[in-house]
Amino acid sequence: MKIIRRFNDSDFLPQWHMDPVLTKIFWSRGIKDPNELSYSLKNLNLPKFKDLDIALQLIVNAVWNKQNIMIVGDYDCDGATSTALAMRFFDAIDFTNICYEIPNRNIDGYGINKNIVDKAVSKNISLIITVDNGISAHEAVAYARECNIDIVITDHHLPLEELPNANAIVNPQRKDCEFASKNIAGVGVIFYLLTAVCRTLTEKGYFTARNISVPDMRSFLDLVAIGTIADVVSLDYNNRCMVQYGINLIRNNCTTNGVKELVKRSKCTLNNFTSNTISFALSPKLNAAGRIDEMKHGVECLVANDEYDAKSKAIYLDTLNTRRRELEKNFLTTASNIISNSALEDKASIVVYDKSYIAGIVGIIASKILNKYLVPTVVFAPSNEEGKIVGSARANEEFNIHDIFKYIAEQHAESVYAFGGHRTAAGITIKLDFLPEFTNLFNLLVSATPNYKEKTFITDGELPAPYINPSFARFLNYEQPWGKDFVSPEFDGRFQLIKQFVVNNLHLRLLFRLENGTEVWGMYFNYDAAKWPNLNVNFVRVVYSLDVSANREDANVSFIVRGMEPLS
Repeated sequence: MKIIRRFNDSDFLPQWHMDPVLTKIFWSRGIKDPNELSYSLKNLNLPKFKDLDIALQLIVNAVWNKQNIMIVGDYDCDGATSTALAMRFFDAIDFTNICYEIPNRNIDGYGINKNIVDKAVSKNISLIITVDNGISAHEAVAYARECNIDIVITDHHLPLEELPNANAIVNPQRKDCEFASKNIAGVGVIFYLLTAVCRTLTEKGYFTARNISVPDMRSFLDLVAIGTIADVVSLDYNNRCMVQYGINLIRNNCTTNGVKELVKRSKCTLNNFTSNTISFALSPKLNAAGRIDEMKHGVECLVANDEYDAKSKAIYLDTLNTRRRELEKNFLTTASNIISNSALEDKASIVVYDKSYIAGIVGIIASKILNKYLVPTVVFAPSNEEGKIVGSARANEEFNIHDIFKYIAEQHAESVYAFGGHRTAAGITIKLDFLPEFTNLFNLLVSATPNYKEKTFITDGELPAPYINPSFARFLNYEQPWGKDFVSPEFDGRFQLIKQFVVNNLHLRLLFRLENGTEVWGMYFNYDAAKWPNLNVNFVRVVYSLDVSANREDANVSFIVRGMEPLS
């Protein structure tokens, strides 16, 4: 277990009027001014999106003339919250000529396609608005235009050199887009666009003419918070402002009954809601719909306000998530057998394929295998097209999976149908017959980059024992919207291990004694059963985060253990 500390005592530390431990935490996360820790919507970036004016005019005209509009979403949390936000907005402005479509991950693949355009034609749709997709859908967009359907793309993914021939493309990743935050999620993009639409409709007298209230656009930030955290985009200041406001909406009961029921099914109260609740409770339930069923169930839950309807939809999502966990367990067992039987443990990489796998689950399996073997991993499942397989890859930071896939695609264009993604997480579709050659080539390319098979933790150092208290734990858990590139604090320390036992055959329950004699309970999820429990160990080095049982002063503090090794 390798520990790297974000801040060394010899490093420069600014003289803020703040607790020194907190100063170290925030300074080491790139905060240069304490004002960056105060979140106000007044400080949001201006909506300097390319094509924003064109897009809002198309939408305003369609609303004013009561034309039919279709929202085309995506099957992940960002896509679901983006779609739900659009549907809630149009409901709030009393516009009923609206519908949505979301492709099936395991049948249709990603993004708007010709089948969806055909559905739009059959429904006499005049305007399609994509959310969280569309920036690479050249064929589908061209087809929509041929069918005399206007199309507005809202997306946040990297575009290719040539943009689709849409009427308007609102995407901060465009080279000619001046919007300051390139890290905004898809749900944030549609929030900005519809805020501009609302403002324009107000100026034109739309709400006065219909004698209805102008919707408070801030009320939709609950969905922006969920989608932004779930999509693991970088939490720059602009994102943190929106996320923190949205989290507070949910804490204060200002959200749909569908969201409330999802929180309840996560065994969390609204008052205790945090960004971690989204990451580890809401996101898996919503994503389960897109992985093994239809994401429409997620959208319907997010917009549900009838109490019975909200409860039934949340229960169904919970049931899907339970099923997803069962599939994941079975698939992991199969993968472990393949790895063992093929002696892959000592390889520089791991590539696994099984015809029983489902495309929506393979990314999770790849992550689990990476976490165990610490080598780049690709897991393939059958495609819905004969002779093709779809793979999902995961790797640590020292590898660039996307570039490796790009190289393979360039060298074997006849066998690679598609690829995409990011440095440490990417996807690829190949010919089934190409799998043996792909496996060898992938392993060869990975071997060119040194990989040190040691679990590495980046921590905020040792936390003095007096700080392990409810007040400090509550501040860390509830006062900041933690997420990617603004990660929640983790610490390392040496403690005496008093008790250790397995709970429900899943997790390791631990009792530690601190240097001042205080005893603190901890939970070690995903522990290594080959190493723990170890009754011969007295002292341990622990990497942990602080957990608190509730958002109140009399709450109990405990550790969430990320890693642990014996010292004696």
